[in-house]
Amino acid sequence: YYEGAGALRDMVQNHLLQLLCLVAMEPPTDLAADSIRDEKVKVVRSLRRWSRNEIATHVVRGQYTKGAIHGEPVVGYREEQNIKPDSQTETFVALRLFIDDWRWADVPIYMRVGKRLPKSATEISIHFKKAPAVLFNKDLHDVNVLVIRIQPDEGISLRIHAKVPGTSFRIEPVKMDFHYGTSFGKASPEAYERLLLDAMSGDATLFARRDEVEQAWAFIDPIEEAWHAKKDAPELFFYPAGSWGPEAADDLLARDGRAWRRL
Repeated sequence: YYEGAGALRDMVQNHLLQLLCLVAMEPPTDLAADSIRDEKVKVVRSLRRWSRNEIATHVVRGQYTKGAIHGEPVVGYREEQNIKPDSQTETFVALRLFIDDWRWADVPIYMRVGKRLPKSATEISIHFKKAPAVLFNKDLHDVNVLVIRIQPDEGISLRIHAKVPGTSFRIEPVKMDFHYGTSFGKASPEAYERLLLDAMSGDATLFARRDEVEQAWAFIDPIEEAWHAKKDAPELFFYPAGSWGPEAADDLLARDGRAWRRL
């Protein structure tokens, strides 16, 4: 299956765009399924589209080569069973997105997903913009960060800067953590457990509606077409298994003076 799909269609089109919608959507008028899905589809519809020449600037695709994970050797993707020796299937995607609406205009959004990375984790990291006037340590470069951990260890952490007790004005980063398992004494249901229950109950809240799916594909299809163009297709970058992806993914953020969050 994966050889014919790749990370873009397998993960970005549905999983990553769903998370993006849930973070960026406006508050619904109520908790009815269609009220929530109405707001989600507005987000996908507002995603900035790129020309074919712009895609290479905003999207990086990669494929893992041989390496090691937790000290165990791993073969490259092209050496996996039933994979073509010259396969162009991407196992890693990084994107730089913009939502062209009144709330998120010109706010860069970065997403990445990949196979054979050092760690399996899903999280949303929101970095707050610095205040225009800094009263305390003007040389402090870190910003406040809200992290929503989806898996493993569901929870939320907030990193802020606090004044150290005493007479000085020294500021240090502190972190507040919330863990679902610790606070409630039990883990949340598995993702598909909840979906199966909702399907049997007739609750469509967590399911994508047709117009949302169509808008997601309208965003994804031009990227896929550019990658498979016979002429001037964006490069497929390689990264060793056990790394965090190709260097081009780091460059994608470095151009904006940013870096991926360490997991």
